[in-house]
Amino acid sequence: MKLHPLSCNLRKNCFLIKLMQMNFLIDCGLDTSYFLEFPPRDIIGSKAQQQHISITVEDPSSTLDHLDLTSSSNDATPSNVLLENKEHDRKRRKLDHLIDSTGDGGNSGSGVRRRGQFLVETPEFSSIDWNNIDFIFITNYNHMLALPYITEYTDFKGKIYATEPTVLFARQMMKELVHFFGDSALLSRTHSQPGSTNIFSGVTADWNVARSLYSIADIQSCIDKVRPVRFGEHLNLFELEVTAYSSGYCLGAANWMIDCGGEKIAVISSSSTIPIHPLPFDEAVFNDVDVVILSDLRDEDSSRFENILMEIGQCVANTLKNKGNVLFPCTMNGIIFDIMDFLDQHLKAMGLRGIPFYAVSPIAEESLKYSNICGEWMCTERQQKMYLPDNPMPHQDMIEQMTLYYASRADSTLQEKYQEPCVVFAGHPSLRSGAAINFIRKWGNNANNSIIFIEAMSAFEGLQIKPTYLPIDIRLTVSEVINMLREKKPQHVLFPHKIIGDADNIKQNLSNSLITLYESLDIVNISINSQFVRTVMTEDLASVIEPVNFGNDSLIASLGGTLSIYNTKTSLTKATNSLNRQKYIFGEFNVVKLINELTEQIYGSRIDFFHEDKRNSSYTISLVSPKATIYLNKEDFKIVTIDNQTRIKLTEILLEQLVVI
Repeated sequence: MKLHPLSCNLRKNCFLIKLMQMNFLIDCGLDTSYFLEFPPRDIIGSKAQQQHISITVEDPSSTLDHLDLTSSSNDATPSNVLLENKEHDRKRRKLDHLIDSTGDGGNSGSGVRRRGQFLVETPEFSSIDWNNIDFIFITNYNHMLALPYITEYTDFKGKIYATEPTVLFARQMMKELVHFFGDSALLSRTHSQPGSTNIFSGVTADWNVARSLYSIADIQSCIDKVRPVRFGEHLNLFELEVTAYSSGYCLGAANWMIDCGGEKIAVISSSSTIPIHPLPFDEAVFNDVDVVILSDLRDEDSSRFENILMEIGQCVANTLKNKGNVLFPCTMNGIIFDIMDFLDQHLKAMGLRGIPFYAVSPIAEESLKYSNICGEWMCTERQQKMYLPDNPMPHQDMIEQMTLYYASRADSTLQEKYQEPCVVFAGHPSLRSGAAINFIRKWGNNANNSIIFIEAMSAFEGLQIKPTYLPIDIRLTVSEVINMLREKKPQHVLFPHKIIGDADNIKQNLSNSLITLYESLDIVNISINSQFVRTVMTEDLASVIEPVNFGNDSLIASLGGTLSIYNTKTSLTKATNSLNRQKYIFGEFNVVKLINELTEQIYGSRIDFFHEDKRNSSYTISLVSPKATIYLNKEDFKIVTIDNQTRIKLTEILLEQLVVI
């Protein structure tokens, strides 16, 4: 097996795996960290501007604000469809436009903005022959954002698998991305020399390719190509059996187990053992595993989740007591649901009742409502609420109690419900676009207000609003993984090199496993010694099988055929020559019944000697007339006699108790 990490940012997973003549991808994340390299746009804390700011100011950076991105493309009006199609065609014409992404001939590593556009980076796709990719498996919505570039802009014709929440939350995230950054350029940076050939795929690589961000039409077309799966569902894909297990990271987040002829490979992506709203981490993914591929682990020195929550609660409560407002620049899914629940309870415990919460995003309504009906993907405590009946997600109770309001953007529809002080969750976390800009313009020159960054700290300057960085990271640590794997004793474990502090400590704690550290764009060879191969029996062979009764309502049949392998498919067909077909004998002897049959069917026969060896489950029966000795055990029987007719007759009596096929 070969493993090829394709993403420079290993938090945005993408692995190309070659296994048993098949090629498949695990994830296809999109790196948007370049958005954080620039100060928030048009946010200047001058009093002159502040006098004219209201909550209804629209964000001019979005070219798609007039579209209702919470509805599917099938519900769009004819004018919207026309607009989407024109935009789609325009972006396709911009594909494969070569640029120098660094501004200095490729010698610098810094990102560059062209014509006000912001760069996002795909994995290293230029070295892939998409005609040879068989499958794509997605672990969670964060690692699916680059998928439209594969399904809509390449020759990929394989199959894609993900859980239902992953598909729908990824669709929301993609729409939000297009809404906020529809004019952004997509940078697909290669990391080989111009015209070089990637030794993994044999494909010649391009040099620094920039593409436009995909369109709404691309998103819907992409989503339609994904097959939803459930946890524990076994996918039989040629010689592979693939199963998804809960990773505990978010609704529908999965780790994948790949069973290859009895050799098991566990692919562990963003995972968490912290008790939040999704189904907990399922350690069954490690059962009898041979190879473990780990990715997206967190640093050991990250603060505990409970401590961060308490700090957030204290910061929010102090701000509200000072008549200030709180802004969370965030995406509207994942851990944000738990934060809303915690803050609602924490503020009530602090005596701060009636504080309104606002969720402002193009996907706010869809995300909040959909998450409440994902009961089967939630932890046991929340699943039980479905049968009371009750709302599994507390934010739905907040909506019904009119303490949480949602809006697609900060416009007049929000103005009708708006009051201060309040807590606002709004995108985008980069502060480069979206409703967060509106609220910073409104609150930016008041030091009583707070902005809390829980995902990533954006470049921030020139404002009086109090910024607080309290990142929440619930991913598994290296220590947690080691504790899980110590008893499982897999043969081979792969760790991302950048997050490893002491490699010797890992090797010491996992002394029964071979430890490999990998980096971006490495090619890692992993030894897989599969003992079994899944095969398909053809109809012509199945039609000649004649099963016989084996006792205890069991049937058994002999099988002879020709094994053939073509295009990774293994099949068993009818043999052209069956002249030398071997017979097989099955069953157990009833010795008492056998002795009775001997005396009844052979006239004048008399048992001279009988011996039973219980330790070896063997028997010896000697006959006086005719002269013969019968030896029986679990494996076979033997008849010793000088009379051929006696041998034939005794053989017939013995076989009557067995099954011959």
